[in-house]
Amino acid sequence: MKQSITPKIKRMFLNNWGLKLLALFFSILLWLIVVNVDDPTQTKTFTTSVNVVNADVLTDAGRYYEIPEGGNTVSFRVTAKRSVMERLSGSDFTATADMNYLEDDSRVPVTITVNNNNSSITVSAKRLYLQVIIGNKMTTKHDVEVETNGNPAEGCVIDKTEVDPSSVTVSGPEDVVSTIAKVVAYVDVDGVNEDFDTDASLHFLDKNGNEIDQSRLNVNHETVKVSLTISHIKTVAVQVQTTGSLPQGLYLESVSVDPDTIEITGEADVLNEITEITISGSALDLSKLTSSLTTTVDLNTYLPSGAKVADSNAAQATVKVNVSGDETKTYRVPTANLTIKNLEDGSKAVFDATTVEVKITGKASDLADLVAENITGSVDVSGLGAGKHTVSVTLDLDSGISATAATTNITITTE
Repeated sequence: MKQSITPKIKRMFLNNWGLKLLALFFSILLWLIVVNVDDPTQTKTFTTSVNVVNADVLTDAGRYYEIPEGGNTVSFRVTAKRSVMERLSGSDFTATADMNYLEDDSRVPVTITVNNNNSSITVSAKRLYLQVIIGNKMTTKHDVEVETNGNPAEGCVIDKTEVDPSSVTVSGPEDVVSTIAKVVAYVDVDGVNEDFDTDASLHFLDKNGNEIDQSRLNVNHETVKVSLTISHIKTVAVQVQTTGSLPQGLYLESVSVDPDTIEITGEADVLNEITEITISGSALDLSKLTSSLTTTVDLNTYLPSGAKVADSNAAQATVKVNVSGDETKTYRVPTANLTIKNLEDGSKAVFDATTVEVKITGKASDLADLVAENITGSVDVSGLGAGKHTVSVTLDLDSGISATAATTNITITTE
């Protein structure tokens, strides 16, 4: 039985083997057709962002690059089976622009790689480029200035401002960085009545105070910490106290100080004890003066510990001590104003002239008020008989005013 089955099996496989091979070929072909119909090859466009590498090639040379707005992506065509394509997205590809291969200072070749190294995916061989703008790079360092908006609460003042960090480093295109005149941190202090800290963003201003667009700048700190110390404030009078007396021949005309009021700041308990600032000391010793004096003093030196002038730029006061010396003026005093003393009975005396010239010395302001017609005086004719005589004139003058010796002629007659 077994022997009869075996030949049959052999004949089944070996007989008509050519037809059997042909059938197998058509079966495989049919399978391929079915597979390709159900999972065909497709081509699709993908877009992804470009990753720039080796940018230090430019920065080390003192240059920079910028990518035009909206230009940081590339589009490329990909070919793959539909079953593979359906699972693909732009994130499955890496686009790389290597600055080592910068061309014409304007573009960089872009290489597309498949992230999962799938050999069934084909990327178009079309050359892709990243367009760039190349320029000179500039780096500068600027101190941070604090500018406040608003006013502290009534009776309060900003005593001290601190900023951390105190300076920032800025880099970017030379044509932008070179226009930076100052870096400012703005702080709102409206109604503030106590110390406080705050984080403040930085603003870059040109020489005209216009704000500079920061989008093209690289700054090592985007914000700074600003600390403000708030103190109380009070307005007090400024007084001057002189010492000593002026040398003989000098007269004190006036003493003045500018400003005569000032705002001071400090702790409330210290300010409550201060009613005025008195400027005194050896600088205002009248006995040492030979002429008028103008001097500048620091008002802070006359304040106790814990208080100071609120505005540091206004701490200097100017003291003026105006003095004048003796002046000599010539006056023509009417002889009618002179009394004749000790004239003997029965005698008559007449001045030969209607005026007598006298030189009077005294304080300028006193002399300015002195009028010749109001000056009185006398002559003494004791022991003089009839005839023409020259007599000394004595004037009635206020203290501090004196006259040099003066004479006039008088004629005495007897009845």
